[in-house]
Amino acid sequence: MRAFPLSLGATCIAIAALGVVPAARSATTSQYIVVPGGNCQLSVPTTDTAFRPKATGARNESSSVSNFVICPFTVAPASGSGAPITSAGLYLQSLDGVSRSVTCTAVVGSINNVPPVYSSKTVSTPASTTSNAFLTWTAADFGGTSPNPINGSAWLTVTCVMPPQTGLSYLYAQYNYEIGT
Repeated sequence: MRAFPLSLGATCIAIAALGVVPAARSATTSQYIVVPGGNCQLSVPTTDTAFRPKATGARNESSSVSNFVICPFTVAPASGSGAPITSAGLYLQSLDGVSRSVTCTAVVGSINNVPPVYSSKTVSTPASTTSNAFLTWTAADFGGTSPNPINGSAWLTVTCVMPPQTGLSYLYAQYNYEIGT
């Protein structure tokens, strides 16, 4: 075997190149949590109601009475601020093809960890039984800055006043997390 002499500069570059290890990089990806509308429940339980949790969502089948429902999320906090969620929302629909206004309030935080913050929104369901209306909340709705996570969102709950003949298909939450590459 023949040895090739290297100059001092080439030797230093070769040693430096061998000693450089690329730093571990991480990437951020989005994940969604989907909660069926059937998880929603009446805020005051009663047996005299037309509100029904179903496999396809929650439905107020009454022809004359609105119902106040609560829909909890269960999300593990990503940090001490309990802020893993970057956006959350829900899908509403008309059961009889008549457009109706639905008001929902999202609350984040908890009494013991992050003070509760409320954000109410109203949307009209489409005059169709096959289309949905969407309500979405981001950090900007709770005093933060989008697209940052919603502070206290590990304790997210949504309440809605469901008019007669309206349904809530499902709720969702989007959060980001880092993955190694």
